[in-house]
Amino acid sequence: MSTYQITPTADRTLSQLPDDWSAADYRTLLDRTDYGDTADLSESELREMAYLSVADLARPEAAGLLLDYRCGELLETGQIQNAQHEMEDEKLWEEYPDMAAHRALFSAGSFLYAAFNGGFPKPEARELTLTVAAKNDDAADALRTADPALLLRLLAPGMDAHALLHRLFEAQLQGTRFPEAEHILWQTEVTETAKHTFTVKLLSSAYWLEDYRPVDEYEAKAWPDEMPTEA
Repeated sequence: MSTYQITPTADRTLSQLPDDWSAADYRTLLDRTDYGDTADLSESELREMAYLSVADLARPEAAGLLLDYRCGELLETGQIQNAQHEMEDEKLWEEYPDMAAHRALFSAGSFLYAAFNGGFPKPEARELTLTVAAKNDDAADALRTADPALLLRLLAPGMDAHALLHRLFEAQLQGTRFPEAEHILWQTEVTETAKHTFTVKLLSSAYWLEDYRPVDEYEAKAWPDEMPTEA
């Protein structure tokens, strides 16, 4: 167990994750909607044409297209068929039973929300930037691993006891195995800026991070997960 001093330095809400969609993605979606030749389109034109082509579909069909593209390796065909109807009313990136699919479901939902100018649930992600000071060499070494469980344990003292993270995962936060952590934190970046001092960027659904509202810097005790023993 290591001790850290955490200072929140930036906080922003996003409706689409940075660099989530590339020109290649837009071309693939245009191919799947039978758009035609895309060779002469710029990236901005590809994006706009992809939005328009998806928005020309009925909403369940559009949702099915995006789910198949983003979640095809995570969900079975029947699960996608069910989810494409649920997407119109439900934030599946918060509610879907399999947390491993949440990141991809957010990606699909954010595209649909943009393409249809609403009409689907509004996606909200939260990006936090923290300055984290490690108290000693061991604490610094642990933080360099960017272990998701350790990073969530850094956030936990910045939330009150009624926060969703505490209510659902208090045993994991206090224990040595928190496998769900990698599905709660979608992007992590740990950069050492000085001896024992780090800039930490974390990105997740606002669903998990909305209760993170520390009024000032604070201290946290945190540790990485233990590796599971082989059978």
